[in-house]
Amino acid sequence: MQARLENTQTQIEADNTASLTKHDVVGDILQAGIQGYMAMTYATDRIAAQSAGVAYYRQPSYGSFSTALTVAYSLGGMPAQVTFSGVVMDVDRMVTNVEEKANCYEGYVAFNRASGMRNSAYEHQIPEQLFSTDTEQAEGVSTAKALADAMAQGQRIYTLTSNNANELANITIDDGARTEIQQALNLGLEVTVHQSPITVNGWQGSGYAILDAEYGVGAYQISGGVSGGFLSDDLAGVLTFFGFSAGLVGGVFGAVSLIFISAMIASILIIDLYLDYVSTGSTSCEGIEILLYLSILAAALSIVAAPIAFTILSYVSFIAGNASLSALRSGACNQ
Repeated sequence: MQARLENTQTQIEADNTASLTKHDVVGDILQAGIQGYMAMTYATDRIAAQSAGVAYYRQPSYGSFSTALTVAYSLGGMPAQVTFSGVVMDVDRMVTNVEEKANCYEGYVAFNRASGMRNSAYEHQIPEQLFSTDTEQAEGVSTAKALADAMAQGQRIYTLTSNNANELANITIDDGARTEIQQALNLGLEVTVHQSPITVNGWQGSGYAILDAEYGVGAYQISGGVSGGFLSDDLAGVLTFFGFSAGLVGGVFGAVSLIFISAMIASILIIDLYLDYVSTGSTSCEGIEILLYLSILAAALSIVAAPIAFTILSYVSFIAGNASLSALRSGACNQ
């Protein structure tokens, strides 16, 4: 593997790429990533086992490291655009034989819990190491990182069991993950999850761990995907303020250039609002969904109105649309 990667690098640097295949350029890197993950987690688990007084053996395990695509849909539900959204490391099976040498049950469970969270962290650290450069730092997501970032933001971290399963209503998460968590709680499993989605370098979603508390083992999941819009909430807010101000001033004093700037900002905000909407997924709040449609439509139609009417109607529509979007993403709209 190392020899193939070095050969590919040599050919690229020599501008001799005619004989290279997509697997030479991309596939070997991805293969090195998943093999590196397996090697790193095995090594660190063995070291941790020695210090913890645990006998540790890795059973046959597997996973994948692959490219990922994001599909954007039109208002009619048809696929409208497919874009490359990054790479995904998915370790489907990680099985070990673990025995605490002094037959200490608590030590056995503690080792399993620590191993699971540590191995989850490597799911973002290995890709980051592979794709970071001297000038640009790659950033990945894993259950461990999502929980850590949410905690750093001041979010509440929930440990759910069948005894407090009703707390799931206080958590904002997509329908698929909510259903999986509810099913796990029904089976008597333990779930650790943060309060609301986080955003990491264009990715928006949640991380959660589903564990069998008796053994300390389970699944470490992330749920979400690339954020639909290309503007952060703060930047969209700043553009809304400047666009509204430029439109009003331009309409009152007949400044064509300011009206043009306001219209351009409005067009950008319309596109961003729509992309944010298509990334929200399914929801149970159909009434609010209709309000969001109307906000986008009103903002689009306002461009042909008189300058002052355009400014007021379009930017009020953006504010109403973002309020509707916040409601769609709330826990109340995803129960």
